Amino acid sequence: MTLTVRDITQISLMAALTFISGFIMIPMGPVPFTLQTLLVLVTGLLLKPRAALLTQVLHLLLKLLLGGGQSILSPSFGFLFGFIAAAWAMSILLLKWENSFVSYMKATIIGTVLIYLIGMPYMAVILNGYLGAGYTITQVFWMGMGLFIPGDLLKAGLAVLIAVRVKKHVRLFN
Repeated sequence: MTLTVRDITQISLMAALTFISGFIMIPMGPVPFTLQTLLVLVTGLLLKPRAALLTQVLHLLLKLLLGGGQSILSPSFGFLFGFIAAAWAMSILLLKWENSFVSYMKATIIGTVLIYLIGMPYMAVILNGYLGAGYTITQVFWMGMGLFIPGDLLKAGLAVLIAVRVKKHVRLFN
């Protein structure tokens, strides 16, 4: 399958927005609070599965190109793999579900869980294996997930509101 100009534009725009949103951060230990997850969730809600997947792959490549190879050793790098899985899975689920607020909320919750399921083990391996920090599972949980749950719930709700508004008023996506 070939990508259309429209696909390439959507992928590039959403990847750039996701990348830029990473600069809006609040340090909170080994993983900062950023707006990246908001844009990942919006990507999953707005784009077709292939475009959603490619958007987050492009975002990961931007991080590697501009952050250098050493960024792989960052405790937060594993969450980028979670971004890819989340955006893709959300988009696939929304193809199967009705176009409703409840479906969007379910998809964002599933996407957020996927981000944690992939990012947390990576973070634990980097912190305890590579850096030798010796954190307990509970400490890793709180540093990589517990602190972020309230903010991620807000981001999920905001992503749904953005997607509903964009889909209603702009015929750009899907």
